[in-house]
Amino acid sequence: MKKIFNFILLLLLVATITSCSFQLRGVQEINFKSISIDGGSTSFAKALKRKFRQSGVKINTNDAERSLEIVNDSFKKEILSLSSKGRVKEYEITYKVSYRIKFQDGEWGSPINIETNRDYTFDDTNIIAKTEEESRLLKGMREQLIRTIVTQISVSK
Repeated sequence: MKKIFNFILLLLLVATITSCSFQLRGVQEINFKSISIDGGSTSFAKALKRKFRQSGVKINTNDAERSLEIVNDSFKKEILSLSSKGRVKEYEITYKVSYRIKFQDGEWGSPINIETNRDYTFDDTNIIAKTEEESRLLKGMREQLIRTIVTQISVSK
């Protein structure tokens, strides 16, 4: 009886997930085969190259179909609120990327600026955990910006 109940519960769970059109994020469809990437911080450029490689795009500097120059990628952390004792309670992190694209045998386009923001609470009694939270937020923001760049480049003509 318990096996039947577990099986029915599993079927209901699967039906619920599939009925809401839940789908894992797969590899992005890209309409070119090679790209050249210059500039940017080491961590950002490395993550961007990894994303393109996962999509089956060759990273090279000679005869690339598209060229991407990361003009600037930076983040800043600002205080959002203070406690009554003058201690920081919340921070806002802003991650900005400026880049430009060049098609094969073309001219560089004008710079494109994108950014993302995140707020998080800060607790000075738990500094190690909050530092880890900040680094995870930055990583997630970087991944979001990279997905945006890859999508914009793949749809541009």
